[in-house]
Amino acid sequence: MKRVWLVFVALIVAGCGAQAAGPGPSGTVSGTNGPFQAQAAPASVPAGGTVHLTLTVTGPIDYEIGCVQTLHIWAEDSQRAQVWEQPVPAIMCMAFGHKQLAAGETATFTADWPTSSQLAPGTYTLHGLFRTVLPMGAGARVRENLPPLSIQILG
Repeated sequence: MKRVWLVFVALIVAGCGAQAAGPGPSGTVSGTNGPFQAQAAPASVPAGGTVHLTLTVTGPIDYEIGCVQTLHIWAEDSQRAQVWEQPVPAIMCMAFGHKQLAAGETATFTADWPTSSQLAPGTYTLHGLFRTVLPMGAGARVRENLPPLSIQILG
């Protein structure tokens, strides 16, 4: 009986500090897709507020640098209509290169979504593409490779 009581107390104490990331000014939302770990904060924001995105990339990976936008992000409403995009306008030039991260090495990238004060309240999804170097002969580039993150826009 004493052992059951100790397990019960341990479960209660362990749950006291647990908090799901969700609506609230200090909440975050995160996701992982392969070598990409993305986090956005806050998870809910009034229209006109700013959502901060942090992307951590873990090697081994080879990615584009130079006159290309390495990290491209955009937001869609619940009907999948695009409401915002970065970069605007897209950077176009011929000088580009690449950088490699060895196994276990990480690099961090940040971006901000300055939401419009005209956005209707609801759920919006932040999407992204991290421009990796594709092997010769690889097919078309993927449109999206970052985990989608849901953000609540408050009225």
